[in-house]
Amino acid sequence: MGKWRLRSTDSVEGADIISLIGEGTVFTGDLVLNGGARIDGKVIGKITAQSLLVIGPTGDVDAQELRATSVAVCGSVRGKLIVRERLEIQAGGRVNGHVVMEMEKEGLVVAPGGIFEGTVEYSHDVERDAATHRELVAEASV
Repeated sequence: MGKWRLRSTDSVEGADIISLIGEGTVFTGDLVLNGGARIDGKVIGKITAQSLLVIGPTGDVDAQELRATSVAVCGSVRGKLIVRERLEIQAGGRVNGHVVMEMEKEGLVVAPGGIFEGTVEYSHDVERDAATHRELVAEASV
């Protein structure tokens, strides 16, 4: 498979795209991506991406949970997104769901023509916050 290079001074930092789920492909289940990836097909389930994840204009993601370092959306994403650095919704892109930004800096970008419907939560350590929440619930139950 070839490599693509996404470069732009106004968007997500350049990264090698080494995986592609092409238009017309449907994937259901847990998807683990170790390098940069692009989705132009349909994915249903849980996605973990260690690098840049690009949802192309024909990409359609129904995520039980999507966890990635950086995400650029030109297509459609529904569900829970946990993003470490940057979520960029480009013109024509649509995100519907709950977004958790792990960085305290401004990492959510909605370009003109992009659509975001849902909630955003900023948390510097999601796992620690979840553990604290479980402890509080346990204490409240006692």
